[in-house]
Amino acid sequence: MTESYKAEVNARLAEARKKIPTVYSEAAAGAALGILVSTPAALMEISSRISVEDFAQPIMPGKRSFKETLMHFLNIEALNYVTIYPAFLIDKPEVHDIHAERDLGRLRLYEDFTKTELLKAFELERKKTLNFLRALKQPDWQRQIIESGKARQESIYWRIRALALHDYAHLLILRYQMNL
Repeated sequence: MTESYKAEVNARLAEARKKIPTVYSEAAAGAALGILVSTPAALMEISSRISVEDFAQPIMPGKRSFKETLMHFLNIEALNYVTIYPAFLIDKPEVHDIHAERDLGRLRLYEDFTKTELLKAFELERKKTLNFLRALKQPDWQRQIIESGKARQESIYWRIRALALHDYAHLLILRYQMNL
């Protein structure tokens, strides 16, 4: 990854952050939802350019394979079960610092999934997340989450904002790595 590549990704992420600020608004939530809605189709489009033989190979030397990237997306999506869903169900739940790579990746849930299975699994997990988010009322977006070991409280909106920016960053990186 060249410095100009990193600079371009960072510049585009900075623009996305302006459209999805840290303070909740309906427009900001809508912008975050727009990214979340488009991610499965974007992954499908990118996957169409990757052969079955290249699926598990690094896209660039020293970088993730497309398979590893899809597994990462699924592990990130799984964090919704321990962060945003409890915030809706319980008043100010305390959530633990579970990391998608460091912790969920160790579970090796998707090791034997094919490209088609990983894409379908992500599509279904994201559909559940979107069903949940579309049903939220305006005050629900601001329901609090307390992360163990952190002083500040987060909200459902804050976590969804982070998820959308995460998706956007990884899609940018994939496109740059593949010269798309």
